[in-house]
Amino acid sequence: MNNFWYACEFSSNVTNKPKQIVMLNQRFVLYRNSQGQIVALKDQCPHRGAALSLGWVKDDCIRCPYHGWKFQADGKCIEIPSNAPGIPIPKRASLDSYPVKEKYGFVWLFYGDLPEEKRPTLPTFPEYIVKTMHPVYDEGIDNANYARLMEANLDFTHVIAVHRKSFGQRIPINKTIKYKVDKYDWGAVAKVKYESLGKSKSILNFLLGGRPELNTRLTLYLPNVTLAEISIGRDDRFDIKFGILVAHLPIDDNTTVVKRVLYRNILPITWLDNFFRKLDHKLAQEDTVVVATLDSQPMPKISEELHVAADALDITFRKLLQKHLAQSSNNLGF
Repeated sequence: MNNFWYACEFSSNVTNKPKQIVMLNQRFVLYRNSQGQIVALKDQCPHRGAALSLGWVKDDCIRCPYHGWKFQADGKCIEIPSNAPGIPIPKRASLDSYPVKEKYGFVWLFYGDLPEEKRPTLPTFPEYIVKTMHPVYDEGIDNANYARLMEANLDFTHVIAVHRKSFGQRIPINKTIKYKVDKYDWGAVAKVKYESLGKSKSILNFLLGGRPELNTRLTLYLPNVTLAEISIGRDDRFDIKFGILVAHLPIDDNTTVVKRVLYRNILPITWLDNFFRKLDHKLAQEDTVVVATLDSQPMPKISEELHVAADALDITFRKLLQKHLAQSSNNLGF
């Protein structure tokens, strides 16, 4: 999908050295100029096609690693070392450049051709998460389709099967799950309350005075971000909160770079971050193992699979996906 802001990298990963990201079957290169602003260009020199991300940055410009051609932040080539001074630089000696913004610790790249005033706004995440909760960052590559992975993150009922060996067996789902989906221009949101976390005699049950409730709120931010808000508690007693923010970078139909931020209000101590990072990674991989086996990796049409009431948020996602993919094809003249 074009004409969207893609969350494509953690801000902390971009420095004054070229950084390659792969997304949408293309290579992009990011770097910071002397003012700390991020520059985003196509990572392919128009001369021989070398990856500029293997080159170097100097005077706010990037040099090709093959023949040293020098490109400005707008993608225009301003120097070819093998040419004598005064020789005109070919008009085709330029790179595609892309608007970028930074927000919530992410770099957002605009992939499309809309003028600035017509571009969608960046998403707004809940303030209580980004301002008061402790974040832990993780990233990796999953051998599965990005939309299929997003769909798993928007699924209220898969936990009892996919996560049955970790926490899913404690979530009772023995009735029809129905809920309201609220749609907006660039996404959708829904929430479900589970009456208890089961009959386990855990320390959690003791602290909360009985079996705690589990409230889950799942939000889709097109084109590639999901957010799970999880609250565990009962009445006004000890309330544990987590936020799981995930950016899915589609490399191709079967491969996705996944960048995750786990927010927590429990034990916000830095030396425990690695424990929570490993826990979040383990739970994410439980999803990936199953999603990677799906017969159709690119998202099928809604009519091609079976659905039940609990799939309402996923169906909304599919409808939005089909709508905007169709718009993108029309814009490209297909």
